[in-house]
Amino acid sequence: MLRRLHIPRPLTRRTIAYLVIAWAAAWFGIMAVGGGSSWHFFEQGASALADADDAVAGGLHVYAAAPVLQIGPLSFLAVLPLLPAGGWVALLGWQILGAAAGLLLLWLVRGLVPRWQRDDAWLAIAAAYFMPVWMFLAVGVAHLDDVLALLLSVGALRAARAAHGWLAGLLLGLATDAKPWAIGFAALLLLLPGRRHRLAAVATLAATVAAAWVPFFAGDPGTSNALRYTIQNAPVSALHALGIHDARTPSWDRPAQLVLALALGALAVRRGRWPAIPLLVVASRLVLEPGGNKYYIAGVVVATVIWDYAGSRHNLPWWTISACLGLFVARWVPMPDLVHGWALVALFVAACGVLFDRRRVRRSQYDLVAAGPGTVLR
Repeated sequence: MLRRLHIPRPLTRRTIAYLVIAWAAAWFGIMAVGGGSSWHFFEQGASALADADDAVAGGLHVYAAAPVLQIGPLSFLAVLPLLPAGGWVALLGWQILGAAAGLLLLWLVRGLVPRWQRDDAWLAIAAAYFMPVWMFLAVGVAHLDDVLALLLSVGALRAARAAHGWLAGLLLGLATDAKPWAIGFAALLLLLPGRRHRLAAVATLAATVAAAWVPFFAGDPGTSNALRYTIQNAPVSALHALGIHDARTPSWDRPAQLVLALALGALAVRRGRWPAIPLLVVASRLVLEPGGNKYYIAGVVVATVIWDYAGSRHNLPWWTISACLGLFVARWVPMPDLVHGWALVALFVAACGVLFDRRRVRRSQYDLVAAGPGTVLR
């Protein structure tokens, strides 16, 4: 049985939930002041997508005309219902929904372990460090695409743990339709028991991605311009720290991110470290990411909460605490740019180290179901 920090138990589960909600609401208020700095991308993309009569920049031509919109069509479709109400109303609506998504995500993480292993007070500690970073993503910059991608990917992980192949594939496909980098989580489909479940998941994933993206490529071949779009190689990036000083995204970079994420995710499954899959995928992305946006760290804290709660045997959520303070809060502390880049490299090295840690990870009823009767789990 896992030995964790002893926390007095005068608080009921409901009280703990109220405290987490109150903490989330407080950070919502803080981040809402001057928030929504990236919302104009979603207004632009959603308006263009809805303008099917524009044969140059609207409808299926949106990505060909504006490759800067590195956002999946599902995210633009999600914006459309609120857009007629006005820009600030749509923004506020999705800020509220994005904040609620953070609470839903914690609930999904809680369900990754069986009832007898759940510790709501301990998860609340992780939530204390998770919420400021999540609210920066969902409210401060209002990057709806990453909110949807992370939420749906965690939902896919939950579905895979419960052996729901088609649902895992569907959710992961929708995550990719919201933000293309989410395809890196595909290794989690290896968690499904048996070839039938895996094939169903892969087929559903492929169909879901194709349904969203093929119409754009078929409607305007210029959509391929979005695949070649590059961003500035920021001085705070891990690429800079590793000595790669190309002015913009190297041509090999995005494919390398995907291959590395899939390979390490598959290795995590093979070594019985399934809770580390999100951590390895996000770390693989950031160690080769030319961008230096602060909201990227939201993906890290989502991954660390999963590892801390479902995999790590530490008595406190040290991964989540370290990610919040060392990668997020540190971005507001004056220091050389290379320090931030090396911090991301350190995250990647530490995440890879999880694969070779000799200590046992936490086991759940789902591992027993997947392994079959009579199997001894290492």
